[in-house]
Amino acid sequence: MNNEITLTDLFEVEMLQRLQDSFCKMTGFAAIITDAEGVPVTKGTNFTDFCNKYTRNSPIGCLRCQQCDKHGAELALKVGSSVTYYCHAGLMDFAAPIMAGDKMVGCFVGGQVLTSPPDITRIMQVAAEIGIDLINYLQSVMSVPVIEKNKLENAALFLYTLTSALSSIAYHKYIMKEANIEIEKAANMKSDFLANTSHELRTPMNAVIGMAEMALREEMSPTAKNYLNQIKAAGKSLLTIINDILDFSKIESGKMDIVAGEYDPASLIYDVATIISTRIDRDDVEFVLDINPNIPRMLCGDMVRIKQIITNLANNAAKFTKVGQICLKYDYETVSADTINLLFSVSDTGIGIKPEDIGKLFKSFQQIDSKRNRNIEGTGLGLAISKQLVNLMNGDISAESVYGEGSTFSFSIPQKVVDADPCIILTETPPCPAAGFLNNTYANIQLKRDMHKLGIEYTDLKGADILTFLKENVDSFKDTYLFIPYIDFSPELENFIGAHPHLSVIVVTPYDVSAHYNLQNVSVMHKPLSVLSLASIYNHDTFIQFDNPAPDEYYDFTAETAKILIVDDNSINLTVAQGLLEPLNMQIDTALSGNEAISKISETMYDLVLMDHMMPEIDGVETTHIIRRFHSEYDDVPIIALTANVVGDVKKMFIKEGMNDFVAKPIEVRMLINTIRKWLPEAKIKKHSGAVRLAVPKKTVTIPDIPELNIKEALKLLGSEELFMTILADYYHAIPKKLKLIQTYIEREDWHSYTVEVHALKSASKQIGADELSDRAAALEAAGNDNNVDIILQNTDEALAMYQHYHDILSPYFPEKQEVEGKPPITTEILIDVFEEMKRAIDDLDMDKMDDAIHTLDGYSFHDESHELYLRLCEAVADMDPDACEEVISDWKQLID
Repeated sequence: MNNEITLTDLFEVEMLQRLQDSFCKMTGFAAIITDAEGVPVTKGTNFTDFCNKYTRNSPIGCLRCQQCDKHGAELALKVGSSVTYYCHAGLMDFAAPIMAGDKMVGCFVGGQVLTSPPDITRIMQVAAEIGIDLINYLQSVMSVPVIEKNKLENAALFLYTLTSALSSIAYHKYIMKEANIEIEKAANMKSDFLANTSHELRTPMNAVIGMAEMALREEMSPTAKNYLNQIKAAGKSLLTIINDILDFSKIESGKMDIVAGEYDPASLIYDVATIISTRIDRDDVEFVLDINPNIPRMLCGDMVRIKQIITNLANNAAKFTKVGQICLKYDYETVSADTINLLFSVSDTGIGIKPEDIGKLFKSFQQIDSKRNRNIEGTGLGLAISKQLVNLMNGDISAESVYGEGSTFSFSIPQKVVDADPCIILTETPPCPAAGFLNNTYANIQLKRDMHKLGIEYTDLKGADILTFLKENVDSFKDTYLFIPYIDFSPELENFIGAHPHLSVIVVTPYDVSAHYNLQNVSVMHKPLSVLSLASIYNHDTFIQFDNPAPDEYYDFTAETAKILIVDDNSINLTVAQGLLEPLNMQIDTALSGNEAISKISETMYDLVLMDHMMPEIDGVETTHIIRRFHSEYDDVPIIALTANVVGDVKKMFIKEGMNDFVAKPIEVRMLINTIRKWLPEAKIKKHSGAVRLAVPKKTVTIPDIPELNIKEALKLLGSEELFMTILADYYHAIPKKLKLIQTYIEREDWHSYTVEVHALKSASKQIGADELSDRAAALEAAGNDNNVDIILQNTDEALAMYQHYHDILSPYFPEKQEVEGKPPITTEILIDVFEEMKRAIDDLDMDKMDDAIHTLDGYSFHDESHELYLRLCEAVADMDPDACEEVISDWKQLID
């Protein structure tokens, strides 16, 4: 039984008061209901002045009354029936417990009567004890009713019957309450689990997608680039699945909020078109937008969730449509002067849905016709989420389909009108006429439809030989826009157009094709066609292009003078963020902890801080609090959260905590760059007239010619010259320690540890191309596994001599590190933080965290004794020797103490 349960958790006070008043009216007795400790829950009914005005009005008297009420209920509970008893003031009371299972949650007390004349001596004694005026007290006791004892006992029996019924109700309410608590607890556990899972999955995916983005900048074969694109696409696909599960969980638990705000429908249409254009990867599928240009210019609603619904429906269409078209239709109907119903539909010519499966479409985790669609990825949650979101916005959603021919999903959502002017208008009237040579049936039909909506005179020239037709009618198309497909815009046609400057040509290209023509009378319009892009042409705006920009097209500015600090406890995440920002040429510092970040901002004035949310010791929020409170110079410096936890309204939370914005992990290049652009001071940004092409030089690594190493085979194993040199350096630096370790194990006759070490020597030597040493180590490993001590003793010295020889021949290529000038001196505070970080890493045997601690120390300079300790710690970490790390830290602490 839950010890925290109370009477008022189970019953409303008003109901208890009404029940008590009815009891008093029926019996004529006074009554009160208390909690389990005797504290009144209701107001006393039929109370005499003796009790209400005097006894209970005294602090001592009130406490005694509570004790009496509790005692009476406990006594009734003990004997299992109603009881009558004398209260501390000499009146007769009766009481019965209110139970919830085996726990008393309250008591019902009645009485305040006498069965014989009052005992004046006792009344005088009580008055003295509780501090009541004797004369008034004596006068009031004379008004207390005197009744027969059997009447009192009958009332007590009735009360017990009443409380038994109350107890039965209380128990069932308790069971229901406990069940609800368990349900809520389970829901919270699931929510917490999903939030944690989201964080744990997004963090490594940040590395996967980010590293793929960076690798795609390097020079490589088409096959390698294709592999990387597949890795990136798979990562984003997994991210979509994670988001679906999180959204479904939030909706299911009632934590999904609809956040209304003003938005421009044209922006909504543009965003969705851009997303869907990248998802349709078949040339045989035409993507078109059918937009009512009179949709109000500005609306109020949750644009993010509307976009999510449309994207879910359109993604489904893209998955199941192999040929034909996908059409997104945007329309509206007026409800009142300030409200419209936005009408959306997604139609496709895909595989269609069987009639018996229509009813399953909007159910959770349902994938219909699973045998036919077994190769289509997804959770089966997209449509269920869409339906729930539509319901939350008071809308309706439906589906129609003809199996084998296609489907249409439609939904409507009420939206408030902020600006009723049409979202798409032509600024010049009348517009000049147009003619089109589009051979794709779907695109051609949509172009004609859009021309009609905008009031443009249009001539359909589908099927005509373009060059021949124009030669024959060259003078007929002055002040006319000619829409020509990219595939038909041949060099001959281009030359002809260039020779006739009075012709105005719009080349219609697929969304993923970048076409540029050095002709004043030729422009490019990317699909999908829509009134939005047509209006841009006729209004002489920058053409709206629903294309998927290459990664280097995101970088349309540099910021050479900007200083930013990236804070993350994961060194891989720091590498990713630095790599993604490299083309901006900013001055980037990094910190592996909140403490290090605070130290760095104390020394350097940054223009922007990227702050990881979840970090040990001091997390990103706490670090931000410290910066905002104790560093007033950073009051206006933007702090951007990096977070893998996107559950709930995180942006609102971060802003409340003193941050300015957030970027979700895995880091999306476009989002990161846009956020940097948004928050960097304008004076720091150097914009470019066109997209900046990445000029990141490919790292060239010179591999020395070392005859003793089979470098060609080593490169086949490792695949990278840079990686080979990194591993070779690690191999070289580990030799002295490993030699000593193997000799120690021989002296101790610890053959198990010896075998482990020569196994490692075998593998490491093979990686660098030391084939002969690798073979010798393999033979020693076999001897160790066989416990053949004679073979070990006969052959180890020769193998170790060869191992030492590699240290000698490699030493010229890896000179000892020289201290870099200009590094700030290490402080005691930073050292203590690093020691704590290292201790946690040692306890967890987390070598990555140990490396991170060394990375932190690398940014500082050391005096003589500390420098020697620093080198010892670096060696201990490189050797993956936790015991040696602890020994160095202990020595270092003694030094600074």
